[in-house]
Amino acid sequence: MKNISLIKKIEYEDDLSKPYPVTFNIDIGYDKAKARSIFNEIKEQSLLAQDILNLGNNSFTIRIPLTNIPKITKILLRYKFNFYGIYVVYDNYLEMKEVEDE
Repeated sequence: MKNISLIKKIEYEDDLSKPYPVTFNIDIGYDKAKARSIFNEIKEQSLLAQDILNLGNNSFTIRIPLTNIPKITKILLRYKFNFYGIYVVYDNYLEMKEVEDE
């Protein structure tokens, strides 16, 4: 049961510009140089809500507005960067809510 993640269903609100900690599942053996290039392009296009990248073994998480998900997937596809899922991990969502409430 170590590899279980709860996923938050995103309820679309009137304000789609609200940022969420969105996780992208990627290959385990991904190219780190290519990942840096992709992150830099995402940053240059001002698609991030915060200039933070959390990189895992087979995923990365960035805070973005929901409207930017298609733009980021387009960048990933252009770089031929394999990804297998896009979601909000519930733990990350709860952490985001705690920070907002402070």
